[in-house]
Amino acid sequence: MKNRSSRRDFLGKMGLGTVALGMGLPAFPAEKNINIAKRRVGKSVMQNSLWNLDIYPDNPRLAPYGSIEMANFKGPGIVKTMHVTVNRPGKDVLDKVFIEITYDGNKYPSVYAPLGNFFGSSFKGKSSDFASAFLAKRPKRSLYSYFPMPFKKEVKIRLINKTDREIGGLAYVTAELIPEWDDELLYFHANWHDNNVKLPEDVVPIINTKGKGHYLGTHMTMETDYPEFKGNMGICEGNDEFYIDGENKPSWIQLGSEDYFGFSWNWKKLWHDDYSGITYVGDENGVSKLATYRFLLNDPILFSRSLKAQINYHNEPYNVQLKKAKEEGKGEVRFGIVSYWYQDKPVDATKS
Repeated sequence: MKNRSSRRDFLGKMGLGTVALGMGLPAFPAEKNINIAKRRVGKSVMQNSLWNLDIYPDNPRLAPYGSIEMANFKGPGIVKTMHVTVNRPGKDVLDKVFIEITYDGNKYPSVYAPLGNFFGSSFKGKSSDFASAFLAKRPKRSLYSYFPMPFKKEVKIRLINKTDREIGGLAYVTAELIPEWDDELLYFHANWHDNNVKLPEDVVPIINTKGKGHYLGTHMTMETDYPEFKGNMGICEGNDEFYIDGENKPSWIQLGSEDYFGFSWNWKKLWHDDYSGITYVGDENGVSKLATYRFLLNDPILFSRSLKAQINYHNEPYNVQLKKAKEEGKGEVRFGIVSYWYQDKPVDATKS
């Protein structure tokens, strides 16, 4: 495939739209409908796991402190759908079962995050049902991912249990094996940052990676018992900064974190669409909690050498809540952030 038009034709047959062409943008509905009607070259594969009844009596359940294989496919190919539901979502199962994805025989994961946060099911499954372009949580406890995940040689997907309880449920992964690899295909990545910070002094890390690709989106949870931050006041004033290719000043800045996530004047009520969502907002026993997501469908953040991103509160000296937090030496907040991006080579998500 020596020219861009032939690559586009090839990738269109694979149903990848323009995600794989470095644009970070899936095909619009009309284009999707056309692609569905076209013959697609390759082979469809599927692997079931976690359920050990009926025709799958030999499938292992997820043992305490153990792991199971959700998928193991030889490439080249593209993971199309992942589905997981667990039968014991209470307590800390969704927080302490992790999803791990490795590509092409690497020893390190390029996707590594708690199951709930990766799929957008937050606060022990209490967040609302929703549907977006890439993730969905449907009744009852039905989690779906539609991120296309190209792999050249192989892909391995595991669930890792960090609890002392056996976990059952149902999981499956579908993929399409393709005739040949195209160098413009990018690898899907997701990382997890769990940080307790003090505002406004501390910055909140999002991503720090080297390579070339594009940043696609974020899922964020927030918890605080600081009274001045009740209802997310003050917290919404952070600037989301993206430093592209080693620059000293960020060329992509979103003034106000709620604006980055697609909202205005704070996060007020539940909402979900393809681009943005609020799946939990409220006060629980004096603790303010928020779960929100954003996918940059129209404007993925492109980088050629590196990308660093953070939420910065240093430029809000006149905000009443942040000013009082600084004066009192308080303002503790816990942020849980999953970042989703594509880049040319697999990297270690635990170091990004």
